[in-house]
Amino acid sequence: MLTQVAISLLAASGALAATIGSRYEPGALKSSSSAIARRVRNCGKPPPLTVYFPLNFRYGSDQKITTDLIIPGTNMIMVVCFDQGSEDYWLAEPGAMLNWGTERSGVPGPCNTSITPVYDYSASPDATDPVPFSYFNAYGGGSKNVLGDATFEDTMTFTSVAGQRSTIPGIRSALANFINVRLPDPSGRCEVTEDIKKYDVGILGIAPYQDSDDHVTQGPHVRQQLLEQGTIKAPVQSMWMDKRPSGIEDTYTGGAIFGGIDLSKFTGPLVKVRSLANRDGSVGYWVAPPTLSFQGKRINQGDTGVDRCFVDSGTRNDEFPIAYELQDAFFEATGLVQSPTGQTSWPGPCETVPSDVTLDMRFPGSKNGTFVDIKVPLKNYVRWDSGEEGLCRLNLYLGGCTLAAPFSTAAFFAADDERGEIAFAQGGISERGSKPTQESIVLRIP
Repeated sequence: MLTQVAISLLAASGALAATIGSRYEPGALKSSSSAIARRVRNCGKPPPLTVYFPLNFRYGSDQKITTDLIIPGTNMIMVVCFDQGSEDYWLAEPGAMLNWGTERSGVPGPCNTSITPVYDYSASPDATDPVPFSYFNAYGGGSKNVLGDATFEDTMTFTSVAGQRSTIPGIRSALANFINVRLPDPSGRCEVTEDIKKYDVGILGIAPYQDSDDHVTQGPHVRQQLLEQGTIKAPVQSMWMDKRPSGIEDTYTGGAIFGGIDLSKFTGPLVKVRSLANRDGSVGYWVAPPTLSFQGKRINQGDTGVDRCFVDSGTRNDEFPIAYELQDAFFEATGLVQSPTGQTSWPGPCETVPSDVTLDMRFPGSKNGTFVDIKVPLKNYVRWDSGEEGLCRLNLYLGGCTLAAPFSTAAFFAADDERGEIAFAQGGISERGSKPTQESIVLRIP
């Protein structure tokens, strides 16, 4: 049964999306890479105060950057999306429902199922009583709508498959009780398919906090809350993933910190890239598009009309600006193929995707004449199935520009929201399960 509040909020989602936590999808200074140089930066100074989140990137249906939240009173976890492309923090509460069965955005469908797992705050001795709060967030142009009517605070423990743990007191989150997704019901029987099971049960948005005429962040914003509490000293963050695991189905590990930059988690220069301001009330981080190369040969991208890339660890597919008329040339240059249903694919089983082949991106720096190169192993794009006709489907689209979860597996990311700075470096170098290196943490991007 749909609540009247849910129906009313969905009906108004078109207007609310522009003002309440909406998410819009997109159509050099150098630091030494030596360990000695990193340690010198903090010589005689205590490292900045930071908050740590262990991260995962799983082979499977989600394939986003996530952190595992321990559910109070159990050893169970909720896989929470660690999302550069949104601002708010929300968790599905006990009794929450998922609604689907229509192709119309923001319209309740005929199908409902209970969401699982959920965050049972009542089992936590540290959880506050829920406080009334009208919450709404729209994702993907309204393809997913999250609604709730309360927020709460709790001491929360995050973990990863490698056993890292981080316990953070007093985190505020919205409680979601109704999630509507734009997904048809071909069976006509409201069958709970794998497509239904893949939807997020929680999202921790790490996009910049905003308070401007164009957009005000309405929902709980974890980094801003930590800043206002004095737990961290600057609206700064960094994120990395460790070395790629050996098995194609193994889970990647990594980490992120709020309040500082860990200079031990990348190789080569950390370069401030050309960043672009949000426009039209959008959220998140935007950078100038890269040029692309494969096996040392520059790829002709043509005139795509794309002037910015969305940095979004909460999206499964990278997308690169290749003009439509040059997409066949892209496939020829890379040896990739397009499947019968239009999916970019490797021409063989996923186990045969080579480990030493990379798709290379060169991003312009914020200073003229500077740039940074990021190499993403082709193997990092492998999806969870082998797709059609023996092909290996990849999390890679052509046309627009999104630097999604596959990009995050290979790129070190740093952002200073106060100064409007974004920096990239080549990541994927730290050992599996490594924690932040305290003596290598600095407060600002060098």
